[in-house]
Amino acid sequence: MSTEPSFRTLSASSDDERIGWRPAEVPLFHPQDLGPLFARGPRLLGEDDTAYDQLLSQVTATLEPRNPIEAFWVKEIVDRIWDTLLYKRIKAGFIAEAQKTAVKRLLQLSDRAVDQWWAGNKAATATVEKALKDRGLDWDTIRAKALSDKLDKLEQFDRMAESNIAGHDKTIGNLERRREGYARQRLQIMEATPRSDRSFPRG
Repeated sequence: MSTEPSFRTLSASSDDERIGWRPAEVPLFHPQDLGPLFARGPRLLGEDDTAYDQLLSQVTATLEPRNPIEAFWVKEIVDRIWDTLLYKRIKAGFIAEAQKTAVKRLLQLSDRAVDQWWAGNKAATATVEKALKDRGLDWDTIRAKALSDKLDKLEQFDRMAESNIAGHDKTIGNLERRREGYARQRLQIMEATPRSDRSFPRG
């Protein structure tokens, strides 16, 4: 973890161009520099810290937080993206397990046969397809039977993901409004100050 913020040049906004002023190099305040505020919640089984760190780096490079407030928002955005992807993976796993259970129950197959079929074993696949045909069933019926009593749970996963997406959009809006206000403040200073005396706040 870096103990010193790195530096990069921020591109000028449209207001910067209007007032003929471009910011000097502004420190990139990385969310990891928040110290204890950066702490993540408990890891889940199989979570990939490297993937999280890559996502954090990509979002940080895109949004370029300039201070602790923006860095905190960037971390919140990353956490919401990460959790949304997690909910989608859990939902996919939930559907997969429900389908495997339905195949076992409706086709009266052993756990071993179902596991081999799910893993792509050709012989097991042929066994499942034959059992499906013998019982006059198709995969649409299997899926319907698998999920018919689990729609509430699937909707719960969807609501959790949608809530995270809404929170993500709200935080992005907060960041945009703060930067728009900062640009207006610079413009007001420029209009009220002789060019030779101009100085601007750093966000």
